Amino acid sequence: MAKGTAPSQDKQKVSEKGKKGNASDRLDPASRGSSGQGAEIAKGPLGFLISTRQELDKVAWPDRRQLISESVAVLLIVLAFASFVYLIDQAFGWAAQQIFG
Repeated sequence: MAKGTAPSQDKQKVSEKGKKGNASDRLDPASRGSSGQGAEIAKGPLGFLISTRQELDKVAWPDRRQLISESVAVLLIVLAFASFVYLIDQAFGWAAQQIFG
């Protein structure tokens, strides 16, 4: 507790720091009624395609080296997990054969 402040003041400071704003502050601009870019987006299939393209332009795409290294990592993890599941399956199959003959 800070010197010279009452316990209720410290709690109030903590609660103010933890505030995230009201629900309308957390909503995306489209749900609040503005497009966020100052332009009105058409509704319907064409509007969907336009807004999809705008969102894809915002994506930070990985470079070739990062894409390859992360893809290899994913494939190795999937291979390791599949091997583990295969070995467990074989062990349970063997155990079932021993028990039920």
